[in-house]
Amino acid sequence: NRRSASESLAESYSLQSQSRLAEALTAARDAAAKSPQSGFAYARVAELEFCFGHTAAALATLDKALQLSPRNAQAVALKGFLLAAQNKIDDTDSAIGDRQSAIGNFNAAIALDAALGNAWLGRGLCKIKRGDAMGGREDLLVAAALEPQRAELRSYLGKAYMHTGDDAHAAKEFELAKKLDPKDPTAWLYSALLNQQNNLINDAIRDLEKSKELNGNRSVYRSQLLLDQDQAVRSANLASMYRDAGMTEVSVREAGRAVNSDYANYSAHLFLAQSYEQLRDPNWSNLRYETPANSEYWIANLLAPPGAGTLSPLISERPGAKLFGQDRFGVVSETTYLSRGAWTEAGAQFGTFGNFSYDVEAKYSYDPGQRPNNDSEHRDLVLTLKQQLTPQDSVIFSVEQNQINSGDVSQRYDPATASPDFRVDEKQEPNLFLGYHHEWSPGVHTLFFVSRGEADVRVRTDYAVHRVGWHYQGDVTATPLLLDRNQIDVSLEKYSAELQQIWQLPEHTTVIGGLYSWGKLHFRNVEWYPYNTETAGNVFDVFLGILGADTFNDPLHPFKIADQNITADFHHLKLYGYHDWQIADSLKLSVGIAYDYLHKPSVVDAAPFNDQTDSTSQLSPKAGLLWTPTPDTAVRAAYTRSLSGFISDSGLRLEPTQVAGFNQAYRSLTPESAVGDTSGSQFDTFQVSLEHKFDTGTYIALSGELLYSQTDKLEAAYNFYGDLTDPPYNILYPIYPDGLRKKMDFRERSLTFTVDQLLGREWSAGARYRLSQANLDVNYTDINPATLDPFHTGSVIEWQPRQNLESLLQTVNLHANWNHSSGLFSVLEANWYHQSNAGYSTDEPGDDFWQVNAYAGYRFWHRRAELAVGLLNIGNQSYRLEPLNLQNELARSRTFFARLRISF
Repeated sequence: NRRSASESLAESYSLQSQSRLAEALTAARDAAAKSPQSGFAYARVAELEFCFGHTAAALATLDKALQLSPRNAQAVALKGFLLAAQNKIDDTDSAIGDRQSAIGNFNAAIALDAALGNAWLGRGLCKIKRGDAMGGREDLLVAAALEPQRAELRSYLGKAYMHTGDDAHAAKEFELAKKLDPKDPTAWLYSALLNQQNNLINDAIRDLEKSKELNGNRSVYRSQLLLDQDQAVRSANLASMYRDAGMTEVSVREAGRAVNSDYANYSAHLFLAQSYEQLRDPNWSNLRYETPANSEYWIANLLAPPGAGTLSPLISERPGAKLFGQDRFGVVSETTYLSRGAWTEAGAQFGTFGNFSYDVEAKYSYDPGQRPNNDSEHRDLVLTLKQQLTPQDSVIFSVEQNQINSGDVSQRYDPATASPDFRVDEKQEPNLFLGYHHEWSPGVHTLFFVSRGEADVRVRTDYAVHRVGWHYQGDVTATPLLLDRNQIDVSLEKYSAELQQIWQLPEHTTVIGGLYSWGKLHFRNVEWYPYNTETAGNVFDVFLGILGADTFNDPLHPFKIADQNITADFHHLKLYGYHDWQIADSLKLSVGIAYDYLHKPSVVDAAPFNDQTDSTSQLSPKAGLLWTPTPDTAVRAAYTRSLSGFISDSGLRLEPTQVAGFNQAYRSLTPESAVGDTSGSQFDTFQVSLEHKFDTGTYIALSGELLYSQTDKLEAAYNFYGDLTDPPYNILYPIYPDGLRKKMDFRERSLTFTVDQLLGREWSAGARYRLSQANLDVNYTDINPATLDPFHTGSVIEWQPRQNLESLLQTVNLHANWNHSSGLFSVLEANWYHQSNAGYSTDEPGDDFWQVNAYAGYRFWHRRAELAVGLLNIGNQSYRLEPLNLQNELARSRTFFARLRISF
């Protein structure tokens, strides 16, 4: 029964002390209503609005408060913090200052009350933002001297010392802050970042885990939504530290937790992108993780504030924590050399100035390969610009040029079976990307993203292999091979537009959106009979003898088998919606639904081409569960269904990539090295995981995964209709480009167990066991095996139109990491592979081998540079692995490597 404004204000403070911020805000509004001339009451309302992140509402209320009480120093300082949150930093540097800038208000607050610690704190942070690190530190020192018992001010002072390189004073301030307020997570967060910067990785992990544990104590200052944002930041940084300790699996899980804690937090998406980037195939042979890596980077870029700058794999991997948003230039580079002659050089120059940031990147890589015609060369140039238009609106633009030249880089069980002359030249220019972000209020975001891509690809080989389906009386009666010289030119022009809306509340998060992509392809395919080449068994000999050269489409050039010039369109419409519901503190449910319509050419990955098209539509449900019965235990489960897009169309999207922390954004599931293009495949995934952390610094996890992919495609082939069994040969039609309808069912079942251990202050070790069974059922649906007669021509090789292939792969990965405070570090890895295969037409017994890798290095002061050298495959152990089990290429011989990273 509040009878006066004073009682309402008193109750608002009482409710805030109990972390009941919404009720505290209601009481403060009641006070302002009871006493409309009380500037202090309106300032109290604005203060609590800021606790919820409602910057615009807080500013509007605060302006009214300052009209009524212009000499309220705390209210003036609060306006400075609100303007700083909108990146309105600069001032006129007068004694009172520009009251429409953050520093101007902090100057005014200091003039009104020189003993107000918050005013000195705010001005110090703003000075650091605009590049005056020493001046900012001096202001923070004054703030801590004025209120020496405030742990938060000690934490910020330590952060400023750390920013200027004075690590000893920084550590002292952090320890003092921990003693002043043992339940405040801030000092633990900053001391963790200091320890990581000084290569005390284990100490950093323990401090940041403590900070996560204490995060809820800030509930008297932060709404639940903002607390979730804080937790997401801590999880993202913790994931980085786990990776430094070699605990890769723990790192990826923590990155997923960061996104679960706060979907709209850019730093969570950034580290998740980095995690997927580590899983990508550097040869681009298999593309399973291309979609989540690209998508998470773009989501992070769109959600990030201007002070975060532009985000990319190269820049985001730079070592060291970014302590303050600060205007600056930056340069990063990474050089890697392998003794087989491979080397990679990547560099970026970037900068942030107020509301504008930019990034210029260049990357060059060359690898001669590990067998004949296995070389690859890659050039990439990127320019990215980002501008904040208003405190709620920002845009980002990027232009990219990409060039790839390679031989046969597909993985093969037997390297000797690779094509000796297959060559690919690809040029992408320009790839254009434009994104827009509007923040309506904390947790409510609109994202809009458009892109345009253009690619020209040329494929050449002197030994192209094409299958020919001979049709007679309704059946394919033979399937001989046609060998020829082949040159393919494909031009792709594609566009996409995606609109997404995010609503995030303390217990509910909803994401809805729609994507439409479209484009056209132009195929040019020229095939010649191979001159001066051994052609025994080539069905073309039979065609010339039986049908005559005029059977083909160019009778004036009898050795030209095909000259195709085809243009085709594709369209992909996707609508989706996801909802997360935090039913209880320990239980979160996730549901989703997506609708896809895909229209695409039937044959895209091999000649001969045709003008046939396929159309597919699908409704895809999603469901997930996250149960945390204790803070250190998590049980996760998820089911998802998806439809892959058309070639690179599926490689970029804003749609959520995870359900309950499990990836669901696959460009492909069946390895491309085994089957080629799988556009338009239906994916079903089932995943479950149990994870626990012990107080001893032990991390264990047991997970199971079932991945299903169903693909119905037209495999490029020539068809011929007629009876060739007896003269006079009943010729119905000449040979013509068509295809053989093929259905592929891929299943991958896997079980993974991991254990990692922190040992003292410098060591960490871990083990991972994974059992993966991959099955591929291939069925050429228009071929009846009973009618195949390989003696029609005498040139048909043995071939199975029905196949059931199986590869069982067991792997054990052991690691031991040492990180010393001096900057020295070392890593020892031992990896065991055991594979067995069944169902292959030629015997592939599999392999059983160990590979041991070791490297060591030195991290320079504050991790501004890192040098590492080592040996891969110390035992000089080659191998044979069937690519049906997804894995990246390993070193096939003993290989020396060296890497230098620089970041300024």
